[in-house]
Amino acid sequence: MANSVSSNIGNYVRDVGNSRGAIAGNKVRGPSGKETNEKKATGISNMFGDSAKVEFSPEVEMFGKVVDLLQKKYDNADVFVAGPGDDLSQIGGDLEYSIILSEDEMKLLSSDAPQDKKAKDKLLGQIDDAMNKITDLGKKIGENTNEKDEVSNFGIRLDKNGKLNFFADINGKSYADTSMDALVKSLVSDKTAQN
Repeated sequence: MANSVSSNIGNYVRDVGNSRGAIAGNKVRGPSGKETNEKKATGISNMFGDSAKVEFSPEVEMFGKVVDLLQKKYDNADVFVAGPGDDLSQIGGDLEYSIILSEDEMKLLSSDAPQDKKAKDKLLGQIDDAMNKITDLGKKIGENTNEKDEVSNFGIRLDKNGKLNFFADINGKSYADTSMDALVKSLVSDKTAQN
């Protein structure tokens, strides 16, 4: 699963304010309901006449539904789809955070099937938790760095068991831990040793 939040943020939440700009996955962003699709189709029809027809694949419709859901809740987050081989550290957007999901997670979140409700609610809860924790991580990193420090990436990843893993790339060094406080402690320790 690709669950990640990052600032350039890992699997569920990701702070992209310092993004490297390269996008490894498929970016899915912005509202995409029927209303938007009809407007796009009408604009194309006006340009090319009545013979132009625009159809959207089921995946685009499905991903658009998920993007709408998540961006209504988190207006400061871009939403991305990433595959197992994608370099998540290279995925970033224009907003403060990025939420990176696998195709399976996108399908689950777009499902209205009663049998998917429990799993969907669990995944949404994990995203909520990650979005709250990424804000805390950003504050703690900010409190322990200054303008001389280069924070290129930080975030949270959820493993297949739903356990949070924190990471940060600061001053060319990567930090990772299962505890936010332990990660910050490592950062402070390295800064103290450098001075």
